[in-house]
Amino acid sequence: MMSQTLGVLALLLLTLADCQVIRYGSEVETETTNYGPVTMVVDNLAEIAVNVSDGTTIQLEEKMNRTRLNIAGNIEVLTANAMAQLSDVIYETNQLVVSNPDCNPAWSLDELNENVTHQLGGCTDDLGSLLEDFRLQGQLALARVQEFVQQIAQLPVKCQMLGAAPLNALAPAGGSVCFINAMAEINLGMAQSMHNASLLLVQTHQTAEDQVELAQLCCAMVVQQIGDYLREEQDQCRQS
Repeated sequence: MMSQTLGVLALLLLTLADCQVIRYGSEVETETTNYGPVTMVVDNLAEIAVNVSDGTTIQLEEKMNRTRLNIAGNIEVLTANAMAQLSDVIYETNQLVVSNPDCNPAWSLDELNENVTHQLGGCTDDLGSLLEDFRLQGQLALARVQEFVQQIAQLPVKCQMLGAAPLNALAPAGGSVCFINAMAEINLGMAQSMHNASLLLVQTHQTAEDQVELAQLCCAMVVQQIGDYLREEQDQCRQS
């Protein structure tokens, strides 16, 4: 979609350039005013460019939102799965302690849950940092793209002011040439911004996959260690 958008913007420039050729080959008097056919074409092309760019910005924002939700979802799933795996052994150990007054564990159920939550949180710390970094970088990337969209929207007025300059014999040409040149520059800037945003999405996706694998290994280790500890506690409780 991003490459299609840039292609549309390039096509708009070609369309206006064609209008310029037609305009210079004609001597229609009304075209020498600030509100002539060329100005109308500029306004229309600017509106089309803004609509296309807005659509692309919305899609980009949706992709970034999905990426953020995926990372946050991975954190929740990893933690929930680990807790689910430990729930049975935690429940069994707590029931055994409660039913056997001679058991004297060095921990309470609340302390145990807090310890498990803390350890699992450590396993997903890197994913949490990635999520926050991506949120900030994504906001900057979107703001940069939206800045170019605003520049497109402001071009007709900006270029009309140039074309209306006093004592300027080429005033009517100046406005549309201004639009062509500015759109070409904006097109390059938007292309780079879109490219950077795409790289951010790809890199974040790959980094998230790698960190999810590491977090899974870490959570599995926590589950194993806590489970072994609680089973030892159960054995000691039965022997007491």
